[in-house]
Amino acid sequence: MDNDGSTENPGAPGLVGPATNLLPKTGALVEQDGQPGSIDCQSDGESMSKLPAGQNVRIILADDHPVISLALADSLNEIPGFTVIATARSGLELITAVQEDPCHLIVTDFSMSSKSADEDGLRLIQRLQRLFPDIPIVVFTMLSNSGILSQLRQIGVAGIVSKEEPIEALVAICVRALTEKGPILSDSISARLSHNDVTMGRASRTKGLSPKELEVVRMFSQGLSVTEIARRLNRSVATIGTQKQSAMRKLNIETNAELLRYADEQGFS
Repeated sequence: MDNDGSTENPGAPGLVGPATNLLPKTGALVEQDGQPGSIDCQSDGESMSKLPAGQNVRIILADDHPVISLALADSLNEIPGFTVIATARSGLELITAVQEDPCHLIVTDFSMSSKSADEDGLRLIQRLQRLFPDIPIVVFTMLSNSGILSQLRQIGVAGIVSKEEPIEALVAICVRALTEKGPILSDSISARLSHNDVTMGRASRTKGLSPKELEVVRMFSQGLSVTEIARRLNRSVATIGTQKQSAMRKLNIETNAELLRYADEQGFS
């Protein structure tokens, strides 16, 4: 993977100056014999892998909203040395695309329409990590729930960005994800998690939910019934019902209407 050594980035929306300005300050673009160099980065004094000269950074991105996917692809393709080689509209399409066209970076939405739980949410991210352990994953999402965001941080994604932020924020983190150890958090995500760490009350109790309970609440907030959730997660209806009730008990919520309202307020959907 590498940057082509260009010193300008003409036409990139909202980006000023060289694309390499988005790289960590510890990185240096070195030219040898007039040829584009490699980015040699240091992190806490420990040498990290180099991006080899003469090789484009191949990116596959996934979002079930074509307009968002197109805008992001245009922005990433404007970065010298970056090429979006494929786009996907579901988790299944994303996995197939990476299997067929190996890439250096995966950029994916968190919640996408799917028929299987392995093609959406935390289970999709974990499946990608199992199948492609050497490929960094940057997640961009409308979700703002601190419990889910904390889970993403804990499982070791390369970066997390909110869709409420300018697309330039996502582009910058995509660049950094190639040379820095993650997870790299955008300003909005970092502020959300920091705020939750010091805030007491109902919102902070989300952290008490297990990953399975978080996923059940998220899917329930998307309008799926307990039976539909059980089918997607390949669990029994009784198990899903128990996990849903356990989550409600921890949140001190008594009715489905309250749970839906809570999920909306806390950024589950």
